[in-house]
Amino acid sequence: MTGFVDRRRAAQLMNRAGIAALVLCAPEAFHYATGASIGPAGLFRRAGAGFVVIPARQGLPIGVVVADFNAGQLQLALPDALIRSHPIWIEFATFDASRPAQGLARRIVAGFGSSGWTPTITRPATFELANSVHELKQILTGFGLERATIGVDLDFVPAADFSAMQALLPGCTMVDGSAVLDRLRAVKSPREIDLLQQGIILSEAGLERLQVDAMAGMRQADLIALYREGVATAAAGLSHPVATAEYVTLGARLKSTDAKAMPGDPLKCDMVCTVGGYASDMSRNFTFGPPSAEQAELHAIAERAFDDGLASLVPGTTLAHVHRVATDSLARQGLRTYHRGHFGHGVGQSVFSEQWPFIAADSDVVIEAGMVLAFEIPLYIDSLASFNLEDQFLITPDGPKPMNRLPRRLEKIG
Repeated sequence: MTGFVDRRRAAQLMNRAGIAALVLCAPEAFHYATGASIGPAGLFRRAGAGFVVIPARQGLPIGVVVADFNAGQLQLALPDALIRSHPIWIEFATFDASRPAQGLARRIVAGFGSSGWTPTITRPATFELANSVHELKQILTGFGLERATIGVDLDFVPAADFSAMQALLPGCTMVDGSAVLDRLRAVKSPREIDLLQQGIILSEAGLERLQVDAMAGMRQADLIALYREGVATAAAGLSHPVATAEYVTLGARLKSTDAKAMPGDPLKCDMVCTVGGYASDMSRNFTFGPPSAEQAELHAIAERAFDDGLASLVPGTTLAHVHRVATDSLARQGLRTYHRGHFGHGVGQSVFSEQWPFIAADSDVVIEAGMVLAFEIPLYIDSLASFNLEDQFLITPDGPKPMNRLPRRLEKIG
């Protein structure tokens, strides 16, 4: 197991930003850099559960600070990394099965402190930031970075934790490395692209199951259950963990989640399928029975705007230009007062399926080959329909390559 970081690209971005290393502590960033979980301490979502040091200098390894409970497993997964550990609340021991005559309890007691944390010292209630920063300081010193400028993912770090880190690392200048991390993650590795493609394959399998088996009279929860069953069936045998999140809108007007689907109801299925921590995002639209003329026209407007915007989703174009093209297309079709904050976003490993960069009016981000972007045209019209047309694309040197295979047309259920 290894992380997803392109060290050469990381070095270029860090040198451009004037930092000597990235120091990452968000659980998602930890997994991105190592390919491994930060462990149970990360559930508290505070700085210090773990750190990853990515030096700009290519000859240096990645440094990792992790809970002692997870250190052995991480060392096996990352044999070339420099790994240091800090104690957390979980007590554990190494059991010596070769000495049965000594008795079970005695052998267990002898195994406590096998990580170097002796049983005479009380473990913290959760974990101590000072302990993990001490180990981080040892890594930075070993790398010759004890007085360097380092970029920290400050979009995650609580203000109180940042102040403590500054006090514990007085020689370092800590700056916000979040933008560097964002740009680094925006261009995907082949392994990341594969995980995002698998998510789309599974999500489409779930939507196909929903379309075939859904019928009027079902509740929103029933429809979501059909989707999940389709995903689960398609994911059988897959080695990566799979999770879903469903953003479903049933009916022309707001309904309670217990309300039943009625003939003529529109259905928006904005579905997220996460494979191995990577969240794919897509959306398709249905009606129970034939759509009304107005619903069909609304969806046709979305399809035309989608095609217009997609034609500009090419390397070298700014995301602001794509946003303008989609907005102009909607305006030409009569929706002159429509103002959408973004028409899509990056995808990958995050706490949410939407991540930087965004296809927004003020975005100066230039599209690059290797990005994976979800492009969408949402039209939410109360008393008519809530539709969202969304596909996921791998940007290649020749333009956007669709990851989806399902048609974008408005489909009928029943």
